[in-house]
Amino acid sequence: MIDDGRIADAEQWLELVTRSGLNGPSRQLAANAAFIGHRDGVLRLALAPGFEYLNSERSIANLAQALAPVLGDTPRIVIETGSADVETLHERANRQKGERQSAAESAFMNDPNVQQLIQQQGARVVPDSIRPYDE
Repeated sequence: MIDDGRIADAEQWLELVTRSGLNGPSRQLAANAAFIGHRDGVLRLALAPGFEYLNSERSIANLAQALAPVLGDTPRIVIETGSADVETLHERANRQKGERQSAAESAFMNDPNVQQLIQQQGARVVPDSIRPYDE
């Protein structure tokens, strides 16, 4: 994954956070931080406005320690406030959850048996009652 001790792009950052084993505030910081760049031992991340509370010295130190074994050295982490043009892990999880929800609703509503019940028996689907199998 990390060949030269450098995180190459946002996708690599998301994979690294997913597999990091981080928990608590450090995990929340990493999951809500968008990758900006990693160069010369400095990892630059962006936190959207409203998430600044995640930016604490302790969380940054724990994140740096968790990344050190993978990167070969402890990175200096710089957190900027603002949005980036890439997804955070938290945003990706929310998007994927929405996609699974839409797919479940579509599959249910397109089921011939459901359509038959609606058309012939006047059945109604209760809003928000359909959930994906994995929830």
